[in-house]
Amino acid sequence: MKDDLMKLLNKLEKERDYHKIITVIEALSDEDKNSKIKLSLAKAYSHIDEFDKTIEILESIKDSESNTSIWNYCMGHSYYYLDNISEAERYLLKALEINPEDKASIFLLALLYNELGDIDDAQEAIHYLNKSLDYFNAYSNLGADEDITEDLISIEQKLAWNYDKLKNHKEAEKHLHKSISLGDNEEWVYSQLAYNLRSQERYEEALENYQRVIELGRRDTWIYSEIAWTYFLIKKPQLALEYMKMAKELSPVEVDLVLITRTASILLALAEHKEAIKMIEEVISKEKYKNDINLLSNLAYIYIDLKDYEAALVYLQRLKELGRNDEWLAQNLILVYSKLEK
Repeated sequence: MKDDLMKLLNKLEKERDYHKIITVIEALSDEDKNSKIKLSLAKAYSHIDEFDKTIEILESIKDSESNTSIWNYCMGHSYYYLDNISEAERYLLKALEINPEDKASIFLLALLYNELGDIDDAQEAIHYLNKSLDYFNAYSNLGADEDITEDLISIEQKLAWNYDKLKNHKEAEKHLHKSISLGDNEEWVYSQLAYNLRSQERYEEALENYQRVIELGRRDTWIYSEIAWTYFLIKKPQLALEYMKMAKELSPVEVDLVLITRTASILLALAEHKEAIKMIEEVISKEKYKNDINLLSNLAYIYIDLKDYEAALVYLQRLKELGRNDEWLAQNLILVYSKLEK
């Protein structure tokens, strides 16, 4: 009878009729439910997302089944979907200790470490993402049952992002190119590659990739501001100003401080000092921005460039009162006082 029951359960599992499996097994007496049958019941409950029930059943057969990879995988799988990552990791690693070629556990660990890579600490994120990559590669080498291309692209993108955060732009670039070689043709990857190349002072290559992003359909404040700033860095301020105007037109906010400070630098390069002063004064006239240190620093610098040292001193002293106390302020105070013979 038990052989016939197991054949039926295996048939129903292949047909993915998990509710029928539960109905059949729950109808049995406790004496007829051996550990193998209870394991089938636990798996069926996990397939209908009843993970607490799955764990309860698995715990009831722990003494006889905890030395098997399937029992540990089912425990890890349930804890994973209950967002208990530490417990999920513990059981999945145990499953692999028992059976190093357990593809299901390898795949789930790859997903788990990919998720753990979504943290702010760049070094720690890279550690988890590399572990995820190792498990996905092991899964692939065993003959992947799932298409993992999108997962690999996601990991390469995240690795690039975190290496850029650490200013390791060369390493970040490698991962961006890897993502592209895997088939990534989205706006994000070329946006990040352009930013990466600009950070490496490879400005012409950066501009090529920014234009590629526009061709792919991205037209927003960020992309035009980035192009503008790149033109500024290669000393083409007129082109920079044109793109900055486009960035401002698309800005979703009334005051974008990044656009303001970048535009001030561009206007200064064009010797449009009065226009730069007017723009910044208009912003600091608002209560919210009247003590903004970056804006006030920009004003001080513009007046120094104009050789209007009296006006520059007003803003430098204001910066000091607001708490700015660094080498830039000290040097410019010395310069202004010397020019004013104070």
